[in-house]
Amino acid sequence: MAEYVGFDVSKEETAFCVKNDAGATVVAGKVATEPAALFAAVREHCPSPARVVMETGTYSGRLAREMEALGQAVDAVDARRVHAVLRLRTNKTDAKDAALLADIARTARVARSGRAAAAEQRTGDNTVPLRRKAPSPPGR
Repeated sequence: MAEYVGFDVSKEETAFCVKNDAGATVVAGKVATEPAALFAAVREHCPSPARVVMETGTYSGRLAREMEALGQAVDAVDARRVHAVLRLRTNKTDAKDAALLADIARTARVARSGRAAAAEQRTGDNTVPLRRKAPSPPGR
């Protein structure tokens, strides 16, 4: 059964949530905002997740790069694309945000952040944005 991980990154601690194919939470918790700690949390609770997602932000670029160097691919999704959904939640907490990001990893293919998108262009790995732009009419 595939498992999906969402990270809500903060300065000191990062909330994480692991969900299965059915959307049930397998485990949730907090770890230090360090690549090794995030990598260990993923490996401890799901040895080979189908997808790992975190929002873009101050620490996400470094964390994603360093986790990928450790062997765990991470999608850093554009925070603006998920902000509207996060705003609709009442009692917003890091744990709830991590759970929502795990749901996004499980159900939606979202465009990765700028640096990740540039890397995807070089490798040919494409993602589909949450909402597509309508094609421009001919002649514009």
